[in-house]
Amino acid sequence: MLPNPNSDLLLPSRRRFLQQSAAAVASLALPVPGWTGDFWSQPRELWLVRGRESVKAMYWADGKLIPEGYTALCRLLRDVQLNLAVQIDPVTLDILRGVYGWLRYFGIDRPITVLSGYRHPYTNARTERAALNSLHMLGQAVDIRIPGVSANCIAQLGKYLSAGGVGYYPADGFTHLDRGKLRTWTG
Repeated sequence: MLPNPNSDLLLPSRRRFLQQSAAAVASLALPVPGWTGDFWSQPRELWLVRGRESVKAMYWADGKLIPEGYTALCRLLRDVQLNLAVQIDPVTLDILRGVYGWLRYFGIDRPITVLSGYRHPYTNARTERAALNSLHMLGQAVDIRIPGVSANCIAQLGKYLSAGGVGYYPADGFTHLDRGKLRTWTG
């Protein structure tokens, strides 16, 4: 049975399940069939959409960036107002991968909808409610939605990943994730 992606209790109950399962496996000290290593040692793929664009690409494998996949993701995460792409911080992609991988683990294979990725300072200055020193201008922040998954669920997962800032915008139905200092806010 698939988890209810709109449940605000989804993350805590899954976290407890994973912690208990990991503890049980560790206590047995037996190999787990089909398990080849930890999550982050596996190749990293993302499926992102933005408007009519869609990219499903592997951006990391064998300990290094894969140029074709990385470039395709950076292109999708560009400043669409100025049509300007930059090198997106790989940690920011890893944060998205953490969200995407967690959902896929529980049978939810949907793209991440990008509302905003990189923003040139010119664009940032003209974006309503944008921080003056926004990490979007460094390619270190994204604003996202996932069809059928509540913004609150994504925010809770972002907090669980503990990789940076998490902004929850319930009225607008999106979540901001960045690789900056650990902090949370509701917009």
